[in-house]
Amino acid sequence: MSRLKIATIPLAAMFLFFFAASGMASADTSYDTDERRFLELINEYRAQNGAGPLVLSDDLTVASEHHNEDMAEYNFFAHDTVGSSRYPAGSEPWGRMAAEGYDHNTFKGENLAVGYESVEEVFQAWKDSPSHNTAMLDPNYKVVGVSRMQISGSTFEWYWTTDFGGFVDASARTAEDEPEDPPAPEPPTPPEPRNLLENSGFVDQEAGWEQWAMDGAMLILKGEFARLGGYDDGVDELRQEVRITDGARLSYSVKVTTEESAPFGDRMTVRLTDEDRTEATVLKRYTGEDAGEWRRETIDLSEYAGETGYLSFAAGTDEDGLTNFYLDNVRLVG
Repeated sequence: MSRLKIATIPLAAMFLFFFAASGMASADTSYDTDERRFLELINEYRAQNGAGPLVLSDDLTVASEHHNEDMAEYNFFAHDTVGSSRYPAGSEPWGRMAAEGYDHNTFKGENLAVGYESVEEVFQAWKDSPSHNTAMLDPNYKVVGVSRMQISGSTFEWYWTTDFGGFVDASARTAEDEPEDPPAPEPPTPPEPRNLLENSGFVDQEAGWEQWAMDGAMLILKGEFARLGGYDDGVDELRQEVRITDGARLSYSVKVTTEESAPFGDRMTVRLTDEDRTEATVLKRYTGEDAGEWRRETIDLSEYAGETGYLSFAAGTDEDGLTNFYLDNVRLVG
């Protein structure tokens, strides 16, 4: 299982396909509120950056939906199909697109994400990643297929796939062609939250974060995630200066692996400290007891509004078995 939460294949050249279409998009293809909201967000963003608007392609959306279903059912997160009842193992995105009717000789690409419920979070995560951001702003793309699925009991629960194409096919339509959902008794969607942290997705090995490890290792694995611990009698810290605003919320993805057995001595704390670490407020603790798959955590920091200090992830390990603490997509919004 990939440890990344987002993945992309942007293509900068045209490919000619010789696949016969084994299925066509249904006329019943529909889009929920967040899928239509994604089209609005990406078209606003493209307009701000000089790229033309995208329209929805039902053929691409069916390919996106089927890939989401396959990732959940066969427990994988990758662009190439690992298991499916529809496509051969190893099928690439453009092969799946062709199988659903989008077999045009044009530019194609794909963005993936898992674990994000809201359109605002996944859109911001893709904007923060250079490769995903490039795909969203590529002027060669004219149509997009959008699928957001919640699949209970699956590894990540929420799955996003967006497939891009450079040819406006017969199944293409604008959001206005899609009937609106009945109005829900809830307030309008709030403005997109502003992330107060730099290098949230650890795409750069040195930007934003101060990192210190007793063994001298880099804690940020460029373009992947950060890792603390994993050696005996170690002390690691990853921190960044922050100013807490009204309504601030901290969210991050975390995974713990361990060779320890109870009682667990290795630990990682999420905390707020002053510059000299003389004062610290512990927000969350993790030990080997928390070992398992990636999960998303959210902490309300409203009570610290107006304070300036350091957001710190600090790990300490002993000699009883190795414990690794992994972090990804750390965001502070307010």
